[in-house]
Amino acid sequence: MRALLTDIPPALAAPLTEALALCDLVPVQTDASVLLLGAGDPAQALARIADFAASRPEAGRAGADRIASGQVVWLLPAGQAAVLQGTLARAALAHAPQLRVNALHLAPRRPPPAPWQAAWTAATQHPGPPLLPQALAQALRLIVQGPALTGQVVNVVARR
Repeated sequence: MRALLTDIPPALAAPLTEALALCDLVPVQTDASVLLLGAGDPAQALARIADFAASRPEAGRAGADRIASGQVVWLLPAGQAAVLQGTLARAALAHAPQLRVNALHLAPRRPPPAPWQAAWTAATQHPGPPLLPQALAQALRLIVQGPALTGQVVNVVARR
């Protein structure tokens, strides 16, 4: 699949490029079926999504079902999921069934465990969260491969 990257923060450029390679998404400048959007401003994000929708054909048909002709994955800044979730839902409703609009929320790191939890954590042998490129790739695969997923926020917790 071909992906158009727009307004990606510089800190995410390298991990996102690696994640795209892991997902077999090819970054392009035009004619993409996936828009990866990094805008933090809701008005700017809605304008970018509307521009992308204007460049995509209408939704196709498979029997009685409508098949989206494109997807938008909005990379929400850390800690902004609750603030931007309403804007995401409006965009998903406005552009369905032509586009599937979802978001990845780069969740803040978990706080360190309390002293009584630290002993239990060490005993569980949990590997911890994946590195950022692998976590982004897993979340992108979930969104891109989900045939009817729209209006959803996937929280991504990763080691940086």
